[in-house]
Amino acid sequence: MVIESKLSDEKLLETIYKAAEEYAKLIGNAYLIAGKNKKNPDYFWFQCYFEKKHFMHLLGIDSRTMSAEEFYEACDAYNNGMGKGIEISDCQPSRNHSRTTINEKSSCCPAMFRIQDAKYMKVGLKDKISQYVDFSYGYGNEATLGFKILGKSSFPLTLIPRNIDEFVSEKYKIIFVLQKHMQDYKYKNILMEIKTGLFTELYANLPDELKKLCDLEKLGDNMGDNISD
Repeated sequence: MVIESKLSDEKLLETIYKAAEEYAKLIGNAYLIAGKNKKNPDYFWFQCYFEKKHFMHLLGIDSRTMSAEEFYEACDAYNNGMGKGIEISDCQPSRNHSRTTINEKSSCCPAMFRIQDAKYMKVGLKDKISQYVDFSYGYGNEATLGFKILGKSSFPLTLIPRNIDEFVSEKYKIIFVLQKHMQDYKYKNILMEIKTGLFTELYANLPDELKKLCDLEKLGDNMGDNISD
C-alpha cells in the first residue's frame, strides 16, 4: 500500500472513483470479522456494515455541494458509465482535514475497502490515546479503518493513514471473514479464510455467541463466494 500526500486533481478524482468501486461491493451486506493471536486463547471478532453516507466522510471530505449520499451516488454512477461524476470543487476538506489528508486517505481507500483481502490485515480494540477520532476497534496495517459500535454491529467511522500499532495494543491476525445480506439474521457465506476449511475446523471451539450467528450448512456451501443481489 502506498500512501500519497501529493496528488494532482485528476489523480485524486481517479483514486476516489477507484475507492467508490470497491465500496460498492460492501454496501447492502454485513460482515463478521474474526481474529486470533498466539498469546490470547480468545477470539477477537466484531460485526460491521457499510452505508452510502459513510463513504465521503472516510475520505476526509465534507462537500458543500452534495450530501454524503449524493457524493457516493455520483461516484458510483460515473463508474457505471452514467452522469458526470464529481469535481474537485465538490471535495472540500472536513473539519481538521486538508487537501493533504484527503490525498492520503483516498490513496489507501481502495485497498482498505477490499475486505476479501483481510488476511493481510490485523484487527484489535482501540485502547491507546491519540489525537485522532475516537473509535471502538479497527483493522489494517499501514493504515487503519476505525469502526464505532452501534447496537450489536458497527459502522466505519474513520480512515486514518497511520499504522494500526498507534491505536491498538493487542493485535489479532484476521483469520476469517463471514458475509450476509443485511436483512438476513445468520451469516451464510465465508468471504475469506486464511486457509481452506479453517472455519469448519475451528467451528466447534468458536464462542457460542458467534456460532448463533452462523448458518453452518449454508456456510459450508458458499465458501469464498461474494454475495451479490
